Amino acid sequence: MEDVRKLLEQAAGGTVEIPVSVFADPDAAALVFPGGTVRIDGAVSDPKALSVGGQATITASSAPVDVAFTADGEWVTGTVAAVDLGEGRRLVLVDGAPEGTALPAGAWALADGRALRLTRRTPGPPTDPERLDGLGRALPAVKHRDGAARDLTPQALVTEHGILTPRPGPRRRKGMRVLEAPSVRGWSPIGTPGGDNGLSVDYYSPPLRIAGALTALPASPPYRTVVGGVLLVDTGAFNGSAMGAYVVPDGSGADPSLFAYGSLGSQVGFGPPLFQVRGISAGFGWNSRVRVPLADALDGFPFLMALDNPGAIGADDEEVDPLKVLGELIGGSNPWVRPQEGDLWFAAGLAFDCFETFSGRAMALVQTGSDLTISLLGAAGMQLPTKSDKKIARVEIGIEATLRPAAGELSIGAAFTEKTFLIDPNCKLRGGVGMKFWFGNHPQAGDFAFMLGAIPAGRELPARYPRQQPAGLTWGVGSTVSITGNAYAAFTPKSLMAGGSLDVVFQSGMLRAWLTARVDALLEWNPFYFDVGMGIRVGVSATIKVWFVKIRISVEVGVSVRIWGPAVGGEATVHLWFISFTIGFGAARRNQTPALDWGGFQGMLPPPENMVRTTAIAGYAGEGAPATRGDVKPWLVSNGGFTFTADTQAPVSKAYLNQGADTVEAATGTAVDILPMHLRGKGSELRIWLTYNGQAATLAPWGRAALRGNVPNGLWGQQPDAPNDGIIPDQILGIRLTSPPVDHGTDTGFIDEEAISFDPINPDGNQPLSVGEPVTGPVPTRPGGVIAAIQNGIDTTATRGNRTALVQALTGLGANLGTLDTDLSAYAQAAGTAFTAEPMLIAAG
Repeated sequence: MEDVRKLLEQAAGGTVEIPVSVFADPDAAALVFPGGTVRIDGAVSDPKALSVGGQATITASSAPVDVAFTADGEWVTGTVAAVDLGEGRRLVLVDGAPEGTALPAGAWALADGRALRLTRRTPGPPTDPERLDGLGRALPAVKHRDGAARDLTPQALVTEHGILTPRPGPRRRKGMRVLEAPSVRGWSPIGTPGGDNGLSVDYYSPPLRIAGALTALPASPPYRTVVGGVLLVDTGAFNGSAMGAYVVPDGSGADPSLFAYGSLGSQVGFGPPLFQVRGISAGFGWNSRVRVPLADALDGFPFLMALDNPGAIGADDEEVDPLKVLGELIGGSNPWVRPQEGDLWFAAGLAFDCFETFSGRAMALVQTGSDLTISLLGAAGMQLPTKSDKKIARVEIGIEATLRPAAGELSIGAAFTEKTFLIDPNCKLRGGVGMKFWFGNHPQAGDFAFMLGAIPAGRELPARYPRQQPAGLTWGVGSTVSITGNAYAAFTPKSLMAGGSLDVVFQSGMLRAWLTARVDALLEWNPFYFDVGMGIRVGVSATIKVWFVKIRISVEVGVSVRIWGPAVGGEATVHLWFISFTIGFGAARRNQTPALDWGGFQGMLPPPENMVRTTAIAGYAGEGAPATRGDVKPWLVSNGGFTFTADTQAPVSKAYLNQGADTVEAATGTAVDILPMHLRGKGSELRIWLTYNGQAATLAPWGRAALRGNVPNGLWGQQPDAPNDGIIPDQILGIRLTSPPVDHGTDTGFIDEEAISFDPINPDGNQPLSVGEPVTGPVPTRPGGVIAAIQNGIDTTATRGNRTALVQALTGLGANLGTLDTDLSAYAQAAGTAFTAEPMLIAAG
């Protein structure tokens, strides 16, 4: 009691902190007051009445809180903390056994006249590895009922976004209902003001079904609100969907984002039996981007699902919920459609049947902006026999192909969907294949990878290579036999690896038998190396019950062999019941990749004629594109300036200009390492020289800049497992050279007679200077003293004044003379040399 009074007396300073450890149920207190401490600001306390009120940080928001303690003699027997959220909503913490409280002990949310116990999400139930579904995935462990009564008290969910309460069931009226607050998957945030924030339609009158919703959902910065809508229509023979969203920015400068997508399908296709169209779809997005699914996830891609059954998007059961469709599209931490400023996308899809046996869905998706992406997505399958209800096979494959031209990457994937089986519906096929190619300016240009299934541990590949789900089959034959098979393969420029395993298990009562076989193979060709292993194990176990004791007897025999080389060696392992031994033979297994010689490494490089190139950048004046590799012919370039580059596909430690004594060091980089040869700190030189009219010309006055880029770590690194996705950044690869500025000189040079010759006119006309033409006009005279008059009079004060008066007069008459040079002193000085003889004059007028 005294401890509580001391806490309340400290609140006189305006703040009181109450640790949750003082409560009888700290876990319940932490649901209302996160952080382990109840901090009340602006506290107003009454130590005698044992109460305090003020502003506190709670799970839902920062809101007024009142805390009252109940005393029994010298002991505190109960505490009630009440938080007012407005609109008739409250949070209540009941701790211990306070007097006059109708609620049991615990943390409660009071909303819409209901008392809801606060709780957090519980982790998923543990799985039982002995219980597998048709895809080989572990199922939850069996729960045995212990007869205890289940707590059916309504609960409110505490999340990182606040407190969510289950929405009451909607009350329909003529197929219409009004959403009282934003809703996602049946939960609404507590503390959200009530109001008409959305409209939902659910009309069902066989065969017509209409379901739709228009609502506002919260968004993360720089956006404020998402206004989304979905409309689903099914008439039995036809179905259609329309979905979209408009994302409103929060005023920080971001542009709005929107997308729209629609589909129309039917149960019966249109067209000849060879190819019948069952559905079409189209959509677009502005300041928006679509997450492209992998091949094994195409079965759940909403835009493809809309072609067959739009109501199945995000559905947990047969009930159609438009809000779940919208939440599947734009909700969660990794939505299918998200705002992306500056991006634009278009999509078009088609559902079809071929020969009435083969059905498929395909879509083209083009996205521009931050990264040009062209994707072709599809899922197709068939089942046999087509007319019978009993099927012996169903195969459905998802295919994804994505091209990123600017990034220089092409990826192709194909995978079985969960609907695929052979022979028996319990014989499920899974997994797929993936391919990736790199080209253009990508740092890994020329690399590729083909993958089947999941690569096992110990066969590690670069992270950029495609990752696939395990490939194989799972078959439950009756209730006693299960067969599981797995396979993998990988083909890269460096190696080929493949393998698989087969597990057959018989289980009947207390008797269990099994057979396990596996094979793994690795083949590398630069340098050549192989590593092949295989093994088989057979076992049986039985459980015997003697009185109250169960005894398990197990017997297993097996053998495995592994061979590697060169140098050739291997080992054989024999397993007999409780003893195992291994016999080795030949050379020991390598612990690292052997070093290549220069010939072996040279085979990993491009051909010599492609290793170095020179490229004209600006100023090329020849016809057609200039050659960049091999025997380059002389370039015809502009005398106004020229720029070219010289680069290589190997890193450069030093770049030099010119030859012989005129050599100039133009750029210096780091030493070069050669990983396949196990060499470090080597030098790599690039030399550039210029030949002009068959003679060496210096490049020293040319402007120059080093060209830098990325090189693959597999060739030029120090260790195989390097960061940066297998690339070494910022390496010198070449140099850019620009000719020095043009020096036009101060004279025209020698001009011969041919340069000023002219073509005669035939027949000859009457020209003023033709011989024999009569003289007309006044006769010119050479009085002398003209050059001196120009020198002494062109730049005098009187002359400058007369010129200024003339300019003003002409300007007044509307003449636009532009900017005039008023300083003629240089002309006066040059008059003595500008004339070769005294000028001839005629009278003006």
